[in-house]
Parts: sequence; C-alpha cells; structure tokens
Amino acid sequence: MKISTNVIKTSVYNGNLTYTTNLINALAQYFPDNQYVLLTQLNKKNEVSSSFIKSNTLEYRNILANEGMLGKKGKPWLRGFNQTITRIVAQHTDLYHATNPTDFPEGITNGVVTLHDLIALRKNPWASPESIKFYQQHISKILRQAKVVFTVSEFTKNDALQHFPEYAEKYLPTPIAASPLLQKIETSRDFLSNYGITDINKPYLLFVGEIQPRKNIEGLLEAFDALPASLQKDLYIIIVGSAKRHENLQQFQKTIAGMKSPAKVVHLQNVPMDDLVKLYNTAYAFVYLSHFEGFGLPIIEAMSCGCPVLTSNTTSLGEVAGNAALTVNPDDKEAIIYAMTKIIEDNTERNSLKVKGLLRANDFSWENTAQKTIAGYKTAMEM
Repeated sequence: MKISTNVIKTSVYNGNLTYTTNLINALAQYFPDNQYVLLTQLNKKNEVSSSFIKSNTLEYRNILANEGMLGKKGKPWLRGFNQTITRIVAQHTDLYHATNPTDFPEGITNGVVTLHDLIALRKNPWASPESIKFYQQHISKILRQAKVVFTVSEFTKNDALQHFPEYAEKYLPTPIAASPLLQKIETSRDFLSNYGITDINKPYLLFVGEIQPRKNIEGLLEAFDALPASLQKDLYIIIVGSAKRHENLQQFQKTIAGMKSPAKVVHLQNVPMDDLVKLYNTAYAFVYLSHFEGFGLPIIEAMSCGCPVLTSNTTSLGEVAGNAALTVNPDDKEAIIYAMTKIIEDNTERNSLKVKGLLRANDFSWENTAQKTIAGYKTAMEM
C-alpha cells in the first residue's frame, strides 16, 4: 500500500503531534513493505525528518504552504491551496490518512481519519471558537466521507456513536501509547537546578498538559492549597505546559496568586523530552484531574516512567488507567483532597501504584496501534 499523510510539524508538544510521529515511526518499523508519503511545508523537510526514524519506506514531499505566512486574511486562501495539493497527492496514493480531522480535505474518496475527541461539540467552554466552528460545520461531512474512522479509545468511539450513530460501522478503536523514550530510568535530580529549583531533593507533585480550564489545574491547585500545612511543607508542584489562549494563562496565574503558598508552584514551558522523562521519573506522584479527555496520554506517560498516578474517573481516563491509578471525581474537592493525602502519605499505596502503572503501561504499545491501523487500512481498501 501507498499511504499519504500530513506531517506539518509544530513547536507545540501535544497529543496529536505525539500520535502522528509515533504512529508513522511504528508503521515504518513494523510494516516496511508499505510506502508512506509524508506531506510537509516548503523548506521543512530536514526539520520534520528529524522526528522520524531513518527508513526507505518514508518519502517526504515538502509541498504545502505555511497557512499563517500571509496573515489572518490570507489563511483561508492558503488552507484552500493546501487542501487542493493534498487532494492531488491523495489521488496518486492508495489511501490518505488524516491524523486529525482538520487535515482531512473534503471531497477525497480514499481518505481515513483519526478522531481524538469531540470536545468541540460539548456545551462546556473547553474548545477554542475556531475549533467549535470547524467541528460544527465540517465533522459530520468528514465522518461521512472517510472510509474508516480510527478512535483513540473506546470512550471516543462511544462518544462518536452518540453524536453520529449513522457512521457506526466505520469506528475502529486504536488505543495509543507513550513515546518509547518515556520509560523508567535511573537519574539524578541535578537537572532541576537548571529550572531555578534550589532544593532539588524536595518531593514534588507533577502535572503535564495544556493550561486551560478543561485540564482542571485550578482544582488541583485549590486542593493542594487546602492540604494541612504539615503535609504541604515538604512538597511543591511542578506544572509543565503552556497556554494557547491568553485568558487561560491569566486565570492560571490568578489561581496561583490566590494560594496561601504560591511559591510552591513551579511553572515550566518548552521542556525538552530528555528532561520530561526525568521529571516523570523523579516526581513523587503525577496528578491529572482533567474534566474530559479523548484518551489522556500523560497518565500512560507517567506510568511508563514508574510514577504513581492520581487521575479523574471520568470520560476516557478511567478506561485508560484501569486499576493502576487512584481515581477521583474531578468536581469533588473533598474527594480530591482525600486522594491527594493518600498518595502523599501512604508509601505502600504509592509503591503499589508504581508497579501497577508499569504493568498497565505495557498494555499500550505503538506496535499494537500500528497493527490495528494497518487492519483499518486494509478494510478501507476493500470498501
């Protein structure tokens, strides 16, 4: 088979970029008999190819335009240009795989798509206005035109069934996994001093993700702030992530400023993968109390590094965590405080979660994702 896909690389660490990169690497590694045509921006081949393994099965086509290079007014025109180019390439390959619905050129007849979530269709103010508009106007047409719809979890499949039951036969769950780089290692904590942390041996709770209301960072910080002073004194929190919207960053900063001990929060951005691995490995616990996730990759990343996890019991997070994490209602402050206290104080529980987490993380692999994706490709080809 000859598969084409869009691999425009962004500088933002996010779930979709992780998905696209690791899936293509796994496809090239485990199914090298296929040819994978990777579409990227002009003059970006070297930058993009650094994210992928060296393989003769990968073919780069740097033929797409940077949609932002002409400013806001020029973006629709450039997006139309890119869609036209993508349609032409798709016509000359067996399948085109849009690893995000926004990369699906309407009108192609040999396309498959990955659906990460349907957050933009919910009433909660969790998605950007642009995302809401896109999903309201286009997602139904994309699901209708796609031959196969990969969903990153059973939860996302069920969510799609509720919104669009007419495409039920197309939905194929293909759970994802942590990057192979994220694993349990022996490491010192000296790297923390590079981020202005003076007491590098002091235990910390860790959060990794975008700064926005859906991630419930405010709930995490408020619960930590409500812990007894005797429990707080020997801990701090590291938040790794950036905000795409200025108002979200302002609310985050306001929440920190309102804490009894705001100095206990360390905010890091643009952390390289090597240090992210170390952060997961040396954290006392990983706390991820998101309101809604299509998968919730950071909890598997933490588990892969032997870090005990406290997470939400809602949406996909309970499905992904299984029995390998402490789970709690993200809207129940008292329950969060109780669970946070337990994961901090109970060494036996924390050590048990480390072992369970490593075992649970092994249930997810990119080889398995690639196998299920190839099965979906074959199904699409037979249609």
